[in-house]
Amino acid sequence: MTHVKTADAFSKLVGFCTGYGGKYNPGRPNLRIESMSTQLDEVRQAFEGVKNAQANLNNHVNKRKQKYDQLSRLASSILRSLEASGASAEKQDHARQFVHLMMGSAPKNRAPIPSGEAKPEKKTRANLQLAFVSKADSFSKLVKAVSTEPLYVVNEPDLSPQGLTAVVTELEQLNQQVDEARKNWRNTLIARNELLYSKSRSLYDTALAVKKYVRAIFGLDSAQYAQVKALRFVKPTK
Repeated sequence: MTHVKTADAFSKLVGFCTGYGGKYNPGRPNLRIESMSTQLDEVRQAFEGVKNAQANLNNHVNKRKQKYDQLSRLASSILRSLEASGASAEKQDHARQFVHLMMGSAPKNRAPIPSGEAKPEKKTRANLQLAFVSKADSFSKLVKAVSTEPLYVVNEPDLSPQGLTAVVTELEQLNQQVDEARKNWRNTLIARNELLYSKSRSLYDTALAVKKYVRAIFGLDSAQYAQVKALRFVKPTK
């Protein structure tokens, strides 16, 4: 049962109890119609918060992907410019290996980079964020490699050491923005679930108490209890 269905069932419960008129008159304040309506509004606002946080996260994820998708062509241009500069074969090979690390592929028949670099991890959902961080790190090392090459002199601003350093900064910022947006989204999920299930006098607890009260007042075989009994409220297992 989804969280949306739980909220919808509670909305119907409020409607049923409102329809009972003065006969529905619980002593507990949180079971009264006005209190239940307020609780429902809070949950709906929490759902909106989740939607907004999800949209914000998606925007940052898409923005980052668009930037990272450009790295392959940019790295190729860097290598071609380094080759044209007359840099040594060893320096070119060193830079080329950083490009392979950045793209997640291992260069063939080449000596490993003498810096203790770990092999790139296979990209899965579990380490997607790490994959972007690793790619930014490899690109940063590529930029450092060409920036320290005296023969690497270019007239194109986007290929200059200054221009490439700006790209490194942007990549790191994009990763931070995605990370922050994801944390905010997860916090909204926590807040929503607390209102629904775990908070003191949660929507779930209120719903069960209301059903017991309706049964007590109208009776087990009453039409009123049949209405509320049909509404399902399920608390997710951890």
